[in-house]
Order: sequence, then structure tokens, then C-alpha cells
Amino acid sequence: MRKSPFGLSVPALIVGALCLFGFIFYQKALLIAIQYMLISGNSSSLPTSTTPISGFSIPTAPAPVSLGKEAIINNLGITVTRVISPADTYIGNAAFPSVLREGKEYLVVDVKVRCVSSAEKCHLTEFDFGVETKGGRDYPAELSGNYSDNLKGLFEGGDIEPGKSLSGSLIFVIQKGESGLTLIYPRLFAFGGSAKFMLGK
Repeated sequence: MRKSPFGLSVPALIVGALCLFGFIFYQKALLIAIQYMLISGNSSSLPTSTTPISGFSIPTAPAPVSLGKEAIINNLGITVTRVISPADTYIGNAAFPSVLREGKEYLVVDVKVRCVSSAEKCHLTEFDFGVETKGGRDYPAELSGNYSDNLKGLFEGGDIEPGKSLSGSLIFVIQKGESGLTLIYPRLFAFGGSAKFMLGK
């Protein structure tokens, strides 16, 4: 008489479930034991020092700079010179595609970027900028190539010679009704610090 395959699988399932529960229990017990050893080790066996550490400070985020004020970050001096919000009329039909998704609007931020270095070229692009909102949203700058030549003076970035500057418009597509807008540079990988600019909305 042949055994049913279900008869063999039920004990295997039970054994598998017991092994899984055992593994989870073992893992939790191990974590609790490690946590206990760390806490008890810190409180009793490790020497403590009351000598204050000098020359060490935790970097704090810089206060946002207002319109027309320059912020120096690394080898760059950045100034926001104008903000247009909403900028739908300003952009007009220059965008590809020319129709925004529902609930979105354009924001235009004009910047002047100065290469503070006296010896080396500075390099940046529009993608180095972003806009943060009071609600914590983050918007990247739009690619300048997505807009027709009818829209003059877009910021494309590139190399800036020492002591020279580059100006232009950054375009953002943001949610309507956003508040607490702040321009940020650099948008990503701010290991050397960042600069923030209040956009007045």
C-alpha cells in the first residue's frame, strides 16, 4: 500500500516550523545576551575619563542665507539673485513636454556662482542643486536641455575659471502649495558641508 505524499509532508512541515521558531528564539536570546554584556561592561569594567575633549566639535547645519547674500562652500561663492514662484507663465511652452502633471508648478531660482579658488577651476552642474521643503520633500533641478532655446539664460554649469563667475536660472517642478522652500548645494554627498538659501515662500 502506497503512502500518501501528504502524510510525509505534514511531519516535515512541523519539523521545519520548530526549527524556524528555534532559530528565531536563539537569535533573540543571543541579542539580549550581547546587549546585557555591553551594558554591564560599560558600567563596571571599563575605565571612564572625566577629562573634557578639546578641539572636537560636531558640525552643525548652516543657517539658510537670504536672497542676495553670498554663501561660501568649498571653493564656491553662491548667491541666489531672483526667485520666481510660481513660474508657469515664465516657462510658458518652453518645456518638453509643455504640460505639467496635475498639482505641479514651476519654480525658477536664479543663481550666481563664483569660483573663489585662485589656482584651480571649479566645477558644478544644475544637478548639484536641489530644493527642500518644510514638509521634508526634496526636488532635484530639471535638466536644462529639456527646455527650448526660447528660454534664455538657463544654468547649465560646467567649469568656472579661478576668480570668474557663472550665472543662470535653475528650474524645479514642485508640488503646488509647498512652503518653507530652501535651495540646497550640494544636493547629495554633502561630506564637506552644504549651503542653504531661503527662497521666501
